[in-house]
Amino acid sequence: MDVNVILYDDFETMDAFLPVSILGCLPGEFHINYLSMGGDIVNSSQGVKVWTEFLEPEQIKGAVLIPGGKGARRVLYRDQKLLEYLKRAMERADTCLMAGNSSTMLAQTGLLYRRLVADCHVDENWKRMFTAEVKWTSGVRWISDGKYYSCSSDGAISDMILGYIADVLDVDMAEYAAEKLALLWEEEE
Repeated sequence: MDVNVILYDDFETMDAFLPVSILGCLPGEFHINYLSMGGDIVNSSQGVKVWTEFLEPEQIKGAVLIPGGKGARRVLYRDQKLLEYLKRAMERADTCLMAGNSSTMLAQTGLLYRRLVADCHVDENWKRMFTAEVKWTSGVRWISDGKYYSCSSDGAISDMILGYIADVLDVDMAEYAAEKLALLWEEEE
């Protein structure tokens, strides 16, 4: 299955590469693609440079992973084109995996209207202004609602990805990946 990681400048390295490390434990099951608006080198907030392919929303198959990070706020306020591309890509995706505060970007597109989303650490005023009718759920590490998976913090990313693996493959495969990376998996969503 394809997992398309959509990157933008100043994304959080752990939000992208912890899921990739976990999915990479099952190379026969997942193929990772790195995509961006420009199809060129994208820099994480920690200075990691990633060569990407051009994001073509109509070509999306499988899952999409969006990392959070300090660049998410810039995308929200200054990059309507990327938000539109994200919306189109997510509409085509089988599964949408939102790490960290990336759920705020997808909420801005309207796709999370009346969806359960793990409450992440963002400004409460912003939530009231721009994400009306998103059902921010506090007290959970991660949650899925249909094809949308979200997590409340960077620390919950591994639990969400392992839960996704259990859902699309099986629990044994998720346990194998967790054991291979010495991760403690909190299974409950």
